[in-house]
Amino acid sequence: MPTLKQILFSLLVVTAVIAVVTDVRSRRIPDLLTYPAMLLCLAARFWLEGVGEATSGLLSGLAGLGAAVVWFGAFALSKKGMGWGDVKLAGVMGAALGMPLTLAAMVFVSVVGAFQALVSLIWAGALSDTVRGVLARKVDGQGANPTKRHIPYGVAIALGSVWAMWWD
Repeated sequence: MPTLKQILFSLLVVTAVIAVVTDVRSRRIPDLLTYPAMLLCLAARFWLEGVGEATSGLLSGLAGLGAAVVWFGAFALSKKGMGWGDVKLAGVMGAALGMPLTLAAMVFVSVVGAFQALVSLIWAGALSDTVRGVLARKVDGQGANPTKRHIPYGVAIALGSVWAMWWD
């Protein structure tokens, strides 16, 4: 019988791959993917470890899910470009990883996201314009709105999640 970690890793990887493909192609991560994945992760935790406590079982998955949704939900609420599909994918990450691994995953996701943004700006030839725009806003406190660029953050969430699972 597979271990809980193997089951959760498999659920997380399958969900992450599908999310990356849909996010890159259509800029959406479907609810039909994220909600069942969250439930399956929580069910697996309950089935194999019971209710548990803050670091194991269902409670650990719920704590991880809550931490991820609150953290990434704050970015979605601030209208800074993160969508609610990203937040729900982060919820899957939290449900799969549990606590305290979700906290490490949030750091890994941030590192991967920063790298992804840098590579995207270099690829688009927009790095120098972006840096000038940021510096201009710092100097005069205003500045024109730069061109919005879509970076599929589902990629960073997926890679950061797998990195955290591997790190554990």
